[in-house]
Amino acid sequence: MFPCCVEHRNNNQSIYMKKSKLLELLAKLDGHQWRSLEVFVQSPYHNTNPEAVLLLQYLHAAWQEGFEEESLEREAIYARLFPGAGFKYQHLNQLASQLLKLAENWLVWQRLERDNALLESLKAQELLQLKLDKHYRQACRAVEKAIEKAPMSSEYYHYRYKLESLEEQYFANLKQRRYDPALQTASDALDEHFALLKLRYLCEMINRRQLIPQDYRFTFTAALQEYLETKDFTGHPLLLLYYQLYLMLTDESGGAEPFYRYVSLLRQNNGRLGQEESRILLYYAINFCIGKIRSGERQYAMDLFGLYSHGVAEGTLLDNETLSPWTYKNMVRLGLNLKKYEWVEQFARDYASYLPKNKKEDALHYNLAEIFFAQKKYEEALLQLRQVAFSDIHYNLCSKVLMAKIYYEQEQWSSLEYLLNAFRVFLRRNRSISTKVKEPYVNFVSFLSALLRRLPENYGNLALKIKEKQAIDNRDWLLHQLEAC
Repeated sequence: MFPCCVEHRNNNQSIYMKKSKLLELLAKLDGHQWRSLEVFVQSPYHNTNPEAVLLLQYLHAAWQEGFEEESLEREAIYARLFPGAGFKYQHLNQLASQLLKLAENWLVWQRLERDNALLESLKAQELLQLKLDKHYRQACRAVEKAIEKAPMSSEYYHYRYKLESLEEQYFANLKQRRYDPALQTASDALDEHFALLKLRYLCEMINRRQLIPQDYRFTFTAALQEYLETKDFTGHPLLLLYYQLYLMLTDESGGAEPFYRYVSLLRQNNGRLGQEESRILLYYAINFCIGKIRSGERQYAMDLFGLYSHGVAEGTLLDNETLSPWTYKNMVRLGLNLKKYEWVEQFARDYASYLPKNKKEDALHYNLAEIFFAQKKYEEALLQLRQVAFSDIHYNLCSKVLMAKIYYEQEQWSSLEYLLNAFRVFLRRNRSISTKVKEPYVNFVSFLSALLRRLPENYGNLALKIKEKQAIDNRDWLLHQLEAC
């Protein structure tokens, strides 16, 4: 006889909640957010199922203990919530679904709490729909004040257009046959909003195309260029910034003037930009410098160092108190190339704790290997490299190059030759890496292989080719090895 109160899971029903959508969301919260969510869920307005509240309280306690696997076993959770009752998978699943919906609604409420311009804009829209003119006019003034107080961001243009659009709708509701200035103002606001968003997309497509072999359709560029060439940017510094960024990324003259105009404009407005917008715009300048350096234009190294240093010191490069492992790696490598050894060591120690938890080990070990190599501590560098998991293609590429350099310095010729052959095959067969990213590594392998043949009569010609080659990884190191031969 089967117990009627127990439900049996099928093979697709996990015994653990850890991979559920609810747990994935809750794991992202900090202590303050947990408290806010609990207040939101228990508000009388939501009439939340008391059993769902019990589940939230249980999961909060489990979160405080690090979401250990045994505490997230479904039957164990159910037994704690309903002692003595037989396990019902569907019942627990329903409670989790209720909590997930409430948590997602809480996210929207949180956005409204911190984005006053959005809140007042939605309020004005609803009041206009109800034809409450006095209330609407007051809400419009509140929107204006919120927009003025907010940092510069692309959302500013959205809210400005939304407000002007409401004003045009308000005038239309009056049904008066007279000139409507709101119509032109709303149209102008739409043009500015479209121009900014289109510039952002165009700049990102240009940027990604350099990293990933992908064709993008560049539409409306001629009309946009014509519009921006005659645009009065007074009162629109963010639009001007993105326009200057677009000019920098599309400049074919090879000169530095568009870059310095962009960086100057970025620094002039840095204090007025929102954190996210400032970080995005700064990374464009950083990536531009990196591309130039890879092409052999070393004069951008100090510019890059300045961008990185200011970005970290001002917190611009920190996203929720987290530093990108790629930024971390690039700063270490740049500091070593500029022979700022004390600064690099201090930076590596101070900012390792800011790395994401799931990237921290690889980033820390790889960059320690770079630092040890610069100090000629080759065995210690190899020890660090052996602890890198190579989960990312860029760590994979950089680690192979560093290992090749170590083998060369240690005169382990057979190990080096084997590594170079394997690296060459890897680069040729891997189609997920763009040609532009591959090229510096392909050239490095080619030149180091030529150097390994040790034919003195070819050294002069080889050095000239290394100097002339635009895209090459570790150019200076290769030239130094030639000079030492």
